[in-house]
Amino acid sequence: MKKKCYIYTRVSTAAQTEGYSLEAQQERLRQYAEYKNLKIAGEYCDAGKSGKSILGRPAFMEMMDDIASGKDQISYVLVFKLSRFGRNAADVLKSIQTLLDYDVDLVCVEDSIDSSTQGGRLTLAILSAVAEIERENIRVQFMAGRLQKMMEGGWAGGSAPFGYRNKNGKLTVEPGEAEIVRLIYAKYLEPDMKLATVVRWLNDHGHRRISRGSPRPYNRDFAARVLDNPFYCGKIVYYRRTNRSMDEQNQRKEITVRGKQEAIIPEEMWDRVQEKRKEMAVHYEKDEPDRISMLSGLVKCPLCGAGMVMQKNKRINKNRGGYYKPIYYYACRNYRKSEGRRCSFKHTYNQSKLDGAVLEILGQLTRTEEFRNAFAAAIGDQSSEASFEGQLKDLRRRLHSQEHLKYKLGQELDRLDVLEDGYDETYDAIQDRIDAVYDRIEQLETEIGQVRRKLTEFREGLQSSGQISRILDHIDRLYRKMSCAERRELCRQFIERIEVFPEEQKDGRILKSAAFRFPVFYGEDGAAGDQEPDETVAFVLDCRKLPVTVPEAKATYAEIKAYVLEKTGLKVSSLYIAQIKRKYGIEMRENYNKPEDPKAHVPKCPKEKEVAILDALKNFRMVPETAEYEEAEA
Repeated sequence: MKKKCYIYTRVSTAAQTEGYSLEAQQERLRQYAEYKNLKIAGEYCDAGKSGKSILGRPAFMEMMDDIASGKDQISYVLVFKLSRFGRNAADVLKSIQTLLDYDVDLVCVEDSIDSSTQGGRLTLAILSAVAEIERENIRVQFMAGRLQKMMEGGWAGGSAPFGYRNKNGKLTVEPGEAEIVRLIYAKYLEPDMKLATVVRWLNDHGHRRISRGSPRPYNRDFAARVLDNPFYCGKIVYYRRTNRSMDEQNQRKEITVRGKQEAIIPEEMWDRVQEKRKEMAVHYEKDEPDRISMLSGLVKCPLCGAGMVMQKNKRINKNRGGYYKPIYYYACRNYRKSEGRRCSFKHTYNQSKLDGAVLEILGQLTRTEEFRNAFAAAIGDQSSEASFEGQLKDLRRRLHSQEHLKYKLGQELDRLDVLEDGYDETYDAIQDRIDAVYDRIEQLETEIGQVRRKLTEFREGLQSSGQISRILDHIDRLYRKMSCAERRELCRQFIERIEVFPEEQKDGRILKSAAFRFPVFYGEDGAAGDQEPDETVAFVLDCRKLPVTVPEAKATYAEIKAYVLEKTGLKVSSLYIAQIKRKYGIEMRENYNKPEDPKAHVPKCPKEKEVAILDALKNFRMVPETAEYEEAEA
């Protein structure tokens, strides 16, 4: 029976000039297989692939997978030369070792190397190292030639920049794309135009770029690359992008030369754009460095269903200079994307209000019918425990009965007289009964073990439920001690998604429903490490059935004024409301309209208006119902 082999061929652009064409390799290998009386079970070819690494050669990887699976039960892999097998010594040696592990030998026909011999394996190790050195020399020579060409102002190869076409190594301007480049530069230099507004203008006016054969909207990254590329003003910069993995001493300095290509924009325009880019690139310190959005991605857009993400609004304080304290809010991630508007939902949700509402819902969760029913359905209830205990008691009783029967049959067997007629028949009959009893005992012991395990899991499930309940009951206390990252992780452990109303309801309600999932762990290890939960309790809570949360009910100054006026006929100012809120412990943002003179007289809220404002705060659940008027200290 003929032994089987695979044929592997590879060419790169450089190899083709050396006479190593695919056809020549394949023909030579087929002749060798016929000469050695080998049957070719498969042919694998990587055309135009570098030998630098096996990862960039799909046919090679497929061949190795087929060898590992034993698909054709081959004995040899035939290659034209070792350099066709690979030029990375580590990859070559590792691949050869893999072949040997599956009793497959490598034969390099032109090099006369056979890995089935010790000498062949030694030669392979030496030649693969030499091949790697050769590859590195080729790379160095190529980079040197490329650098020399760029120093002369020529195009060193690769994809032509947007706005140009590569014709036989010479770059020519593509009129349609060049016009877009000019538009980007011109629009960016207009007053009040930022990168995002330029991109939006292009998309809104129907401009599209062709990417992978289809028209696509423009985006910020594309526009930034155009604005930052000096190629468009007739320059070529080599080593523009530094290697972050290198230290500063090994970083190569930028080299700027005058290119031979036709400039699309004047150099003066390029310089003005760079000045504006520097001005716009002012980096502000993060107001709250540790701030992490708790619910980003979990809150879903009511219109498109995409996750809503945290955004920041930082307004300039024109009177005082600087900025007001930023306001954080949730907005649809698909609204006004730089590559074109994908969702028209404009409404946003205050982050503090939404996070606070969800936190309060979590604290109330254990008292909801949905929570209790979900856990009861997943792990049972107290009646289930009684049922398991009843089953266990009945099985133990039956086991005891079978054990007693086995003892009685044993005694009966011992009393038999071997001299009596029919001894053998009687013995066999009793022994059959004993065997049957043993089978029933074994079955009962198995059933007892199963019921015990179910009972243990049930009790541990109740324990897990109790642990979750304790966490949720004290979640507000835990929340205050958690970092932002821990709060975020907590929400992602328990919450699947949050649905919100498209607009704030009359009572201030935002939350519509929330889908929860709680992990339940059985066994002694609990939730140790990355262990997957044994059960997942999932349910959806209709938030409309719950009282509106305190953060949702938090009224605005205008709403408080309207309530006081309607109920008492009194007009109260924002200053008075702020004083009363601060007096009764309501958290407030910093006041940016402070008088310049710290000794300036600030009127105090009269008692009558304070009582009215306090009543309004109770109505909007901003203070407890038990809150009483406190006489101001003299």
